Amino acid sequence: MNLVRAELHKLLTLPSLWLTVLLTIAASTVCPVQYTQAGFVVFGVLAAASEHQGGDQIRATLIAMPRRLPLYAAKMLTLAAVTVPFAAVAAAASIVPLTLTTPAVAAVASVVPLALTTLLAAAVGGLVRRAETAAVLLLVGYFVACPLLRARFAPFLPDTATLEASRGGVAAVVWALTAVILAGCVFHRRDA
Repeated sequence: MNLVRAELHKLLTLPSLWLTVLLTIAASTVCPVQYTQAGFVVFGVLAAASEHQGGDQIRATLIAMPRRLPLYAAKMLTLAAVTVPFAAVAAAASIVPLTLTTPAVAAVASVVPLALTTLLAAAVGGLVRRAETAAVLLLVGYFVACPLLRARFAPFLPDTATLEASRGGVAAVVWALTAVILAGCVFHRRDA
């Protein structure tokens, strides 16, 4: 529990994350959730890659907690816990609500894909270790490659769930889970 509390403290004290949250929520008031996911990509990348840049905070973290898999699990759990309320606010602020049967279904249909996007982005940020590189890769993937591929491969793309939850939900889970597991394995084996 102390590990989760420490990770939560680190996450909540990063100024770049607060700025990302504020800008994303502001953008949500004028953009559909589909475009708001860019903020969640940046949020996830910054949460993961910030420890590897600058002062190399990851080394201090690994000295304090040398068991890497529990540390990585705490990082992902904390990120998910912080992302869900953030995604709920962004989805509620969105000017283009999803047209589903009930508000509760619409909220879950928006929040879950955004949280999965954040976890996927965090995994890529942890793999790449450079926030700029990871953000560019993911933003190009989400906003250039995926739209070009959507006509043929929509059910298999990671961003389809924000457009149509029933059609892309499984793909979003598979992409996020695969990326998180891969990043966890690499984090476990790679030098800091």
